[in-house]
Amino acid sequence: MKQKDSGRKTSLARKELGASVIGSLIPGIKGFITPNDVMKNALNEHEGKEAINDIANNPKVIAGKALEPAITQMFVDELQILADNQKAKFKISVPEKANLYSLDNGKLGSSLDNLLTINNGSLLITDHTNTENVLSKSGPVEIKNYSGAASDPVNPLYIYQLQQQMLCTGSTWGIIVRLVKGWELQYFVYQRNTEMCNDIINAATDFWNRFDGILEGKDYWYPPENTKEASDIFKGNGVKEPVNLDGNNMLSQLIDDFMKASDEEKRAKEEKDEASKAIKSIMKEHEVVSFNGYVISHTTMTRKKTKMVEVPGADPIVMRRFSIKDAR
Repeated sequence: MKQKDSGRKTSLARKELGASVIGSLIPGIKGFITPNDVMKNALNEHEGKEAINDIANNPKVIAGKALEPAITQMFVDELQILADNQKAKFKISVPEKANLYSLDNGKLGSSLDNLLTINNGSLLITDHTNTENVLSKSGPVEIKNYSGAASDPVNPLYIYQLQQQMLCTGSTWGIIVRLVKGWELQYFVYQRNTEMCNDIINAATDFWNRFDGILEGKDYWYPPENTKEASDIFKGNGVKEPVNLDGNNMLSQLIDDFMKASDEEKRAKEEKDEASKAIKSIMKEHEVVSFNGYVISHTTMTRKKTKMVEVPGADPIVMRRFSIKDAR
């Protein structure tokens, strides 16, 4: 089957693992998608199908892409003031082609938001951490639109993304620029980190080994991150007759754990129902009350009665929603 190009500068169909997903494959780093999601996207692209859990389709990512030129211009304006004071010159551009780093069994790729080039000399930049950095030659600039707090540390996923960009471009430094809540511009300078680059190379090599193995019919998936993913990965064979696993040394304890957790879950639900019933009996008609720093809500909500589509003339459905918030 002909391989389908995803339209991005880097393509999983060409065995190019992009920098935006590498953090999800690093042990100990919580990604926006799971390693198996990345694998499923790679297999789908290899077969000419659409990626199913592609973070590029996330509304926040789409919005961030639309804002990139404006955030870049804000950064350039601040950079120009520094350059003018130091009589330095720089150029910032968007590379047309991806940069690649070859592995034994595949490639790493990076599509840069921007490439900053310091012309003939160096530029001294003090970043958001009050660290002075003397920059020369060229380095990648990664743009982020951030809705969290200004005091939040930079997400490790973004740092690994930048490290892969440095690895692929051969740069010794890179910058993450983030616009916090639409108005505060922050930028962080990072030097290329050998340990992190080795993490990236090892994770990518392992990924393409698993990819090749799965294509050969081997069970080379990553350990599932939750029970839903386990059901997605381990496809059923359609055989309904029980297979005897009496000799498995792990199942006894696992079954015991599951049954105990189910019993505890049932008891917890019963206790929660009893407690909420008693609280509602105390609150009666009151919609919101407070008690020792807790805010207890039993609010009335109205919605139109529907049966897939709105039922004309039907009385609206009135219900009350219960919640307890610790406001201490």
